[in-house]
Amino acid sequence: MPDMLAEIPMALLASMIAKTIFAISMEESRFTLNGSLLLLKNNNIAMVATDGHRLALVENSAELPGVTAPFRALLPRKAMSEILKLAQEAAPDAKIRFSGDENHLFFQLGDRLLLSRKLTGNFPDFDRVLPKDHPHAVALDREELRKSIERVSQFSDERSRAIRLKVEDGELDIHSSLSETGESEESLPVEYEGSSVEIGFNAGYLLDFLRATTESQVAFHFKDPHSAGELRPSGDEAANYKYRYVVMPMRI
Repeated sequence: MPDMLAEIPMALLASMIAKTIFAISMEESRFTLNGSLLLLKNNNIAMVATDGHRLALVENSAELPGVTAPFRALLPRKAMSEILKLAQEAAPDAKIRFSGDENHLFFQLGDRLLLSRKLTGNFPDFDRVLPKDHPHAVALDREELRKSIERVSQFSDERSRAIRLKVEDGELDIHSSLSETGESEESLPVEYEGSSVEIGFNAGYLLDFLRATTESQVAFHFKDPHSAGELRPSGDEAANYKYRYVVMPMRI
């Protein structure tokens, strides 16, 4: 194993993996998207995953004195799954020793060593994908939103999983319809005053985020029917780290 680059708290790394692994592309041909981009600086750790339809970015402050220059590596999904397994057996305060060479990544926890090949190729320039500003945002109870989307999406098309979110004065409407079986609609109260905006999304993509984040409140940021929407944890619990989840809209 090469010289250790960083000692990362295992619970922190596992939580970052859980918040991004679902956004990795399943298409084998898009091999640069078959993993998450791991970014280390001496006081910061970030992880990004995208499949071209959505993007998950999580960033935490962490003292990593061994990281003297910014380090980046593409971490394959399989290695991420193995780290999650190791984390389940690890002590709450365990740290994982991390290093890498040109072709491989090394993760050591106690006497167990996980060796993974690095994915090669250029990960997309994710900064360009992240929306710079959203004119509108509404705060929602995460569990209420999750349950509403789960119920309404039962009436969505099995393949597209398309649902419509409509934000208007004081409420968010969630709607889906299947010509053969009918339609479903639910409303949640929100603080919003402005013109009505209706955006189509893949329900499964929204649910992935709502199941991965642990905060009780989330914020939905949006612009118009043709622009990406964004979900973030909201409230005091989310103040100590950054988690952004950008989802491309669907035509319905």
